Amino acid sequence: MTGTGLEKKGSISKDNEQEEDIMDFVGGEGPWQRWLFLIIITCSIPDAGHNFAMSFLAPNLDHWCARPPDFNVSIEEWKAVALPPNDKHCSRYKYLNISDFHQDHFKHNFAEKETIRCDSWEYDTSVYYTTVLSEWDLVCDREWLVSMSKSIFLAGYFISSTLFSYLADKYGRRLIIAVSNVIALISAIICIFSTSFLMFAVCRFFIAVGVTAADNTAFVLTMEIMSPKYRSDYGIGTYFGWSIGYLILPLFAWLLRDWLWIHIVITLPCFFLLSTWWLLPESPRWLLSQGRHEEALEVLSKAAKANGVDLNEAEAKLKEVILKLEKEQALETEHSNGNVLQLLKPGMWQKTLIVLYLWSIISFVYYGISYNTNELAGDPFLNFAAYGIIEVPAYIVLIFVMRSKGRRNPLAFSLVASGTACLLLYPIPEDPWWASTAVSLFGKFCIACSFSIVYVCTAEIFPTTVRNVGLGTASVSARIGSIIAPFVRELGKATHGVVPQIIFGVLAGTGGLLALLLPEMTNRSVPDTLKEAAELSRKTCSKTKTDTKLAMQDLNKVKEKD
Repeated sequence: MTGTGLEKKGSISKDNEQEEDIMDFVGGEGPWQRWLFLIIITCSIPDAGHNFAMSFLAPNLDHWCARPPDFNVSIEEWKAVALPPNDKHCSRYKYLNISDFHQDHFKHNFAEKETIRCDSWEYDTSVYYTTVLSEWDLVCDREWLVSMSKSIFLAGYFISSTLFSYLADKYGRRLIIAVSNVIALISAIICIFSTSFLMFAVCRFFIAVGVTAADNTAFVLTMEIMSPKYRSDYGIGTYFGWSIGYLILPLFAWLLRDWLWIHIVITLPCFFLLSTWWLLPESPRWLLSQGRHEEALEVLSKAAKANGVDLNEAEAKLKEVILKLEKEQALETEHSNGNVLQLLKPGMWQKTLIVLYLWSIISFVYYGISYNTNELAGDPFLNFAAYGIIEVPAYIVLIFVMRSKGRRNPLAFSLVASGTACLLLYPIPEDPWWASTAVSLFGKFCIACSFSIVYVCTAEIFPTTVRNVGLGTASVSARIGSIIAPFVRELGKATHGVVPQIIFGVLAGTGGLLALLLPEMTNRSVPDTLKEAAELSRKTCSKTKTDTKLAMQDLNKVKEKD
């Protein structure tokens, strides 16, 4: 994914362009990369945990108007006598006497009684001991604040993707990973002492800023230290960290059942990252793109030594490549001013727009499905875990699929399949229950595949000089979709239950068709400069036109024979 601007070496076959990458000189995949991968994968754990935490911090809870202090009656008696049958959660009868509870209340007629809105609530504590819902009474006319809190968290993703992606391209991957983890950790600690929902939501916003910046930057670093042959494997591998964070959340929620302790546990990986960040090297590709060739050579030499590569031979090749890079950088001055506008230059803007659209619709569908597990029948912990576990085989399958089928076609297929699953979900009858659940899980499987592939594609398509900016801009586009996603449930209630499914299906389907216009990056060295990226686009367009022309020629031959 990240290139160093080095001259690519190696033979290029007609059917498959296989180019030698800078990391091939020092061991494209070895002990050095594997050790770093174990640290980097940890960045995804708190990202996933905090992202989906509101499913357990503010779950669906049974609630009702609180009993007055002087009413010494059971919950069952209170519900039967004091609460109107048409609104047992948000109102109660205005005039009540303790004597009402000693009568035969099942025959007592309260139909004409005046009701009032609740001013305080009691909550069912049979599953959860304490929640954010009960802490700040996020029910009835304040219920929308739960969806709003999810959107506020995802707005933190938005800020992180814009600001920190730029900073990572300007100041380096290693520094930004460290700073991001500090922000996440401090915000999470302050969140523990929240005295209001506003304070809680603001802290969650900054947690999102930190965990997302660390996760995205760590992903870019992973792609930049791997040779092309192993990029897809390790790129998808980072998602196993996401799956770990996704799956430990319902486990600890089930064990602890207290929002404060759940919050503390999912923050712990940030402590580990801060204790190990000094083990992470700076990206050699980024160092080369900044003209810091001696530092890059030092990092690459350490990698070669750790991987058992002959240092003398490796250094000779690297120095040759660096000399060529200096000449390229002298011609392309943009390398020191990576910004969003460079993504819209000729040869880049078409790919940029397609990538941004794909990220927004994939994120919208992914979070639209993931955030609504509390709406499913059955155990909330098992439901959430099932939608998390389904991602694990998705990532395993992708490792093999991307090796043989590349990126573009699997991305298109997974998007179309996910959209089809969404469209089929509504017509399926509720009985048997497992039919709709199976289709929904298949949709989650496919959209998880899409999310993983588009991450790898994006990091490979954009050149080194604007790679983090490109990934950050794509992530911003995704946040627009994800911020809207929590309100899909309200949209269905306000219109019709089939409306969200149609939106999911149509968007995913169109995304699958557009994905076919992206270049195939399998076994290609990633571009290091805007010039290389534009040339890659021209090759892709030229190949597409040639394939179309050949297909038309074949069709004409068939017609002539007929």
